[in-house]
Amino acid sequence: MPPVSLRQRVFKAGSWTLVGYGGALAMRFVSNLVLTRLLFPEAFGLMALMYSILFGINMLTDLGINQSIVGSPRGADPAYANTAWTLQVVKGVLVALAMLAAAAPAAAYFGQPQMAELMWGIALIALVTSFGSTNVAIATRNVELARVTQIDLATQALGIGVTVALACVWPSVWSLVWGNVVTSLARVVASHLLLDGPKSRFAWDRSAVRGIFSFGGWMMTSSSITFLLGEGSRLLAASLLDIRLIGLIGLSAALNLMAWNAIQQLSGRVLFPAYAEVARSGDRERLSRVVEKSRFTQILPSWCISVLICFAGGALIDFLYDPRYSDAGLVLRIQAAGLMVGVLTGSYSGVLWSIGKVRLSTLTLAIQASFLWGGMLLGFHVGGPIGAIVGASLTGWLMYPITAIVYAREGLWHPRLDMPFLAASIAVTVLMALTTDWSAAQAWQAK
Repeated sequence: MPPVSLRQRVFKAGSWTLVGYGGALAMRFVSNLVLTRLLFPEAFGLMALMYSILFGINMLTDLGINQSIVGSPRGADPAYANTAWTLQVVKGVLVALAMLAAAAPAAAYFGQPQMAELMWGIALIALVTSFGSTNVAIATRNVELARVTQIDLATQALGIGVTVALACVWPSVWSLVWGNVVTSLARVVASHLLLDGPKSRFAWDRSAVRGIFSFGGWMMTSSSITFLLGEGSRLLAASLLDIRLIGLIGLSAALNLMAWNAIQQLSGRVLFPAYAEVARSGDRERLSRVVEKSRFTQILPSWCISVLICFAGGALIDFLYDPRYSDAGLVLRIQAAGLMVGVLTGSYSGVLWSIGKVRLSTLTLAIQASFLWGGMLLGFHVGGPIGAIVGASLTGWLMYPITAIVYAREGLWHPRLDMPFLAASIAVTVLMALTTDWSAAQAWQAK
């Protein structure tokens, strides 16, 4: 049987990526519909808050272990993979201990006494997850994602079933915690039993350790900034807003980013390798054409969905959720207005890495984080809770000029593509602002 070409493997991996993302999204969507009727909004806010802390600790200590397996010439070598697994387990233990140490202070800081006990469950999730097989990373290295995706979907379905069953008899945030524990444990077991590759065991190869830590330098910097953009901003919001509003923001963000996250999944696993291959040819004009076509296919569907949400977001929330969640409609519409321009910047994902501009990519991430945090703090100071939400949503608008300058210098800016979307976004946002009833936001509470 002839070997499968890279193009064929990339196409197959891309197809499975979309299937996996779509399946996971559908299950999460249905489970949210069920769980929001069994639990209270504060439960989702608490989970979002605790996962933000876990994600932050993980990102701030990220050594790029899986990425080093994918990128290193020795990545499939059992000695290298087992050393990586050993470091992964050690890190998991340290992360779990850090979660336990942060439990009481976090509960006191956020004014949520339950967190002191709940964080033990989240620490258990971190510990269990660290024992996952490195064969997941090896499968990614080989661009063979079918079995990995099947495992993810099956274990997620199991975890959702357990969570819903627990919530029916135990309507507490603990049902969410234990459901996630089951999901993590099932995924770890399946990764060891169902994936091809070397059996994970403790090992210590000094050259492998040096390689992993050498690669991890930039990963740690980039991951730290990514944390500030994602979970860090949620922690900042949690210090400004009440827990109910945090839960509503999380639910609306999941709806707002549904299509865009699917596109970004495909971009990270499929488009980036394609950009890199063209970039290695040295033909910058061809690369620009490829990127422009790719950006158009990413921008058009995401932008159209954002416009629809700008005007129908409130009705969508009222249709999907009960009246306790109605305030999420206004939050969703504001977030959609920000995403209309945010997709113009986000559609460049992976381009700077493909041309070797890693430092420049990190710098733009740092600027984006500054805009996000500054916008939230200034917005809250000026307008309270609604100001913080609007300030966060302005990040995409503020980043576009920076993006245009950066990519124009690289010969990769596409004003012919961007300007019509930018002009239309301004018109849509003004119309939305003029036709929106802002009175609901007056009742929103700060922390």
